[in-house]
Parts: sequence; C-alpha cells; structure tokens
Amino acid sequence: MLQSALERDLEARPYERPIREFGEIVAKDSDMLTQLDECPDQDSFIEKYLSMAKKHGKEFTRDQLLVAVQEQKMGSNWIIPKSVLMMVRDRF
Repeated sequence: MLQSALERDLEARPYERPIREFGEIVAKDSDMLTQLDECPDQDSFIEKYLSMAKKHGKEFTRDQLLVAVQEQKMGSNWIIPKSVLMMVRDRF
C-alpha cells in the first residue's frame, strides 16, 4: 500500500523524484554539504543547490524546490535529507 501511494505521488508530482535522488547524493557528500552550508542566504543556497543538481543530471525548478521545502517544514512529504533541511531551516 505504501509503495502504491509513493508511485501515485510520483506520477502526480514527477519533480519529487529528482529532488529526492539529488538529496541522497548530497547527504553522502561532505564537500557538497560544506559548499551549501557556506551559502549566506536563501537565494544563494537555492542557486547553489540547483546548480549542483544540474551537474548531477537532476533538474527541477526553484519553485518546485520551494514547494518541497515548505511541505517538509510543515511535517509532510519527506524528500529532502535532514542534513540539508537543517541548513534550509536557517535560511528559509
């Protein structure tokens, strides 16, 4: 049942897959985490995150990322790793 719900959500919101996949890449790469943590504000964080994602073949828009962040901050739809969310909390 959980798998079918996940598949339904991915069909309705296909941008979540690349956000989730890139989040898994970032969570395992201390250099990327450091670069993101050095971003002083929301705009620079988003630009860096999108740029890094694109270099890894994961594309999503600024608005799609903001939707994912907002939903996760409200306690639902966990697609961003906690290590990144901790940085997001300080900037968003």
